[in-house]
Amino acid sequence: MSLTAVNNVVHLPLRSAVLRGLLAGLIAGLLAGGVAYFTGESLVDQAIAIEEAGAATHSHDSTAAGHSHGTEDGPLISRDGQRAGLFLATSLTGGSFGVLLAIVWFALSRKSGHGSTTLSVLPLAGAGWTAIAAVPWLLVPPNPPAVGATETIDYRTNLWVIAVLLGLAAVIIWFVVRRWEESRPGSSVVLKVLPGLTAAAIVIVGWQLLPDSGTDYNGFPADLLWNFRLASAATQLTLWLVLGVAFQFLLERKVLRH
Repeated sequence: MSLTAVNNVVHLPLRSAVLRGLLAGLIAGLLAGGVAYFTGESLVDQAIAIEEAGAATHSHDSTAAGHSHGTEDGPLISRDGQRAGLFLATSLTGGSFGVLLAIVWFALSRKSGHGSTTLSVLPLAGAGWTAIAAVPWLLVPPNPPAVGATETIDYRTNLWVIAVLLGLAAVIIWFVVRRWEESRPGSSVVLKVLPGLTAAAIVIVGWQLLPDSGTDYNGFPADLLWNFRLASAATQLTLWLVLGVAFQFLLERKVLRH
């Protein structure tokens, strides 16, 4: 596939867009992994220490009461293995989001009638961050290892998926209402803020209807919980910000070469 440049507008084939999105996503994933490592790994270690101390206390109490449950199995993957796998996980996540972002960007650029590289990536990356990271973070905040029972993992994962769907719905509704508002001549101030208000209403109603996770925070340090959530937010923000900037840079670099 070749690029055709007409009037300084470069029409990028889907394959080229996807490859650039993939590369941008891998870069973003590596940097996000670095943020997660330096801001969150020590917090995870603290949470694991609390979890192990609680398990040891429970085991001691059970033994004193005359109940023996045998030796607890260790983790399937060591902490060193988990630390190494962190960068692999964030890179794969970034690459996947990069491909999805490239496909959405390509489809919208063609639908809008603009040349591929004239449609800014940054608003799309911001929409992806809002739907997939920000809204779920608000509705179903991430928790460190020691918080939440193992048997409720599937339930909590389902709640997170619902939160992502709510985020996607809010972004889509915002886009649809904004297009409708822009099509009306001489829109009032009320109509201009209507897209944001509608999206916010979707999130708020979904938050009210979302079932409680039933997570027990009793005895867990509030500052450790909050710092872990901030580290998670910083990781997601880094991922989407770098993804948008890197993808935009790769597109503009292609324009400069033509």
